[in-house]
Amino acid sequence: MSSSNEIMYCLIFDTNALFQAYEKKADFTTFSFNSTFENVIDMINQLDIYNQVTVAIPSVVWSEMEKQIIEKHNELLSTYKSTISKKRFPEYSIQENPDIDYPEYIKNKIAEYKKEISVGMNKVIEIPIASSNRFESIINRAFGKLPPFEGKDKKSDKGFKDALLWESILEFSLTHCNLKIIYYSKDNAFGESLLKEFAENVSNSSLFICKNESEVKVQLEAWAKEIDKYSYQPIEEFDENQEILDWLKSGDFLAQIIDRNFDLVEKGRLITSTTAHLISIDNIESLSSNENAIEYYIEVALQFIYELKDGGKTKDTINVGINVKMLDDAYSVEDAYRMDEDEIESES
Repeated sequence: MSSSNEIMYCLIFDTNALFQAYEKKADFTTFSFNSTFENVIDMINQLDIYNQVTVAIPSVVWSEMEKQIIEKHNELLSTYKSTISKKRFPEYSIQENPDIDYPEYIKNKIAEYKKEISVGMNKVIEIPIASSNRFESIINRAFGKLPPFEGKDKKSDKGFKDALLWESILEFSLTHCNLKIIYYSKDNAFGESLLKEFAENVSNSSLFICKNESEVKVQLEAWAKEIDKYSYQPIEEFDENQEILDWLKSGDFLAQIIDRNFDLVEKGRLITSTTAHLISIDNIESLSSNENAIEYYIEVALQFIYELKDGGKTKDTINVGINVKMLDDAYSVEDAYRMDEDEIESES
């Protein structure tokens, strides 16, 4: 396969594309990213561009993932202890192990995982945290509430992590020539204004912000064609989750989301009707299965459109985590919750 040594292709992950849904299924004895990471790696390998595409995990992301698993461990361990102290069965015997320093324990597991994903045929690197040279830029973003530091409706200072992550990406880009970057982030703070900023500050490089696996797939295929158009083969479309994908795109799924009380839909006397639209499907994980039922954890982006009494409309687009059970060939939404506070609201 021919390639140009002048171009560096780099796929960078944000935390929200990799985090685990510990609420439904949790293994705190080890550490790993969610299935999205493996799915994207499989795309790169299937396109035969693993020698050209570098996978990058920023230090900010590693730190956030470490913080997330420690917090969830402490929270769910407390719940678990409370549960087992109230119930006993003759068929089971539960023994408590000696106390451990869990932060130190999981730090070692993360180090092992870093080595594990770095020894395969894919090149995986870590993007350092932005140096002190970028500090002034971060301060300017904070005081000016500039993306990605603006928070919801520019009324919040939420976003320091996002700003630090963005500055890390900018600094990385400024120290490398002829970069082509896919930045995989579900964060609505990363949008057109940051694409414009990148173009104005980083010469001879390009940035694509992808919100879901489908968008990543499209861009990776474009890279594969560019790298070697003669040997390019598109990614096979076979999907073992096709049945549940079809259901997610059906009216039944959207009706369950609206009709069941998951606190996703706004209520109010000024709202006359509500419709829901599926924007994207970002992750599907099979949590458990037996002869009778299969349980899934799914991440989607949904848009709710509200018709108002005065004839106007308002739209609300949110990322949602969903627990689904399939029983007797019928799918049921068991739980659904907002995954972040970075909502997009507009009126017409």
